[in-house]
Amino acid sequence: MGDVYAIIPAKSNNEELHNRNLREIKGVPLVGIAVRQALNSEKIDHVVVNTESEEISDVAENYGAEVSDRPSRFTKSDRFMEVDRLLAWQLDQLESDGADIDAIVLLYPTCPLRTINIIDRAVEKVADEGYDSALTLYEDNRYLWKREEDQVTPTNYDPQKRAPHQIEEWNQWVENKAVYVMSRETLLRTGCRLGGEIGFVEMPVHRSISIDTPVDFKLAQFISEVDGASW
Repeated sequence: MGDVYAIIPAKSNNEELHNRNLREIKGVPLVGIAVRQALNSEKIDHVVVNTESEEISDVAENYGAEVSDRPSRFTKSDRFMEVDRLLAWQLDQLESDGADIDAIVLLYPTCPLRTINIIDRAVEKVADEGYDSALTLYEDNRYLWKREEDQVTPTNYDPQKRAPHQIEEWNQWVENKAVYVMSRETLLRTGCRLGGEIGFVEMPVHRSISIDTPVDFKLAQFISEVDGASW
């Protein structure tokens, strides 16, 4: 039986929120929150932060993570499946150094409101329940529309047959980027974080914030206060 590795990708550059991964909530930088969550998980054996930034490397090490230097080809934000390819590269590097890996957990620092219990439940989907990969989702019962130039059309309901959204059959589930888990074999076979039989763990929508903008960061700070988040 091999180990479970958490991989935390943490680039320094972000166009909308400078030094995003070093922004602090309750005095802890986002990358530090992710490291703490992974270290406190009962299902994760090793925690690796992948970054090109010396400052992020120092912070990650101070919080107890191993650090891996990111090649320059993985430092852009517009590359197709960049993180999936980074995971495959990181897996190869770790195994070249002698690691025995069964599963990989991808944790973005920008999703700080997940809980350790959610991480553990997602890992169990792959490690114990036979799924090839797993992710976290939240339920979305909004009426959705598609815009094409100056025209809009509904995409998931008929306005002439409107029912209360709580009972509509089209309620969808949204990928929130909080936790991904994949078996080693799935990542190698597909080159993707999700493949084969996919399990899921539900998260509440208010804890599903992914921090991409200053407004996202303010919301995460507020929710962490009123919802009692701790790390």
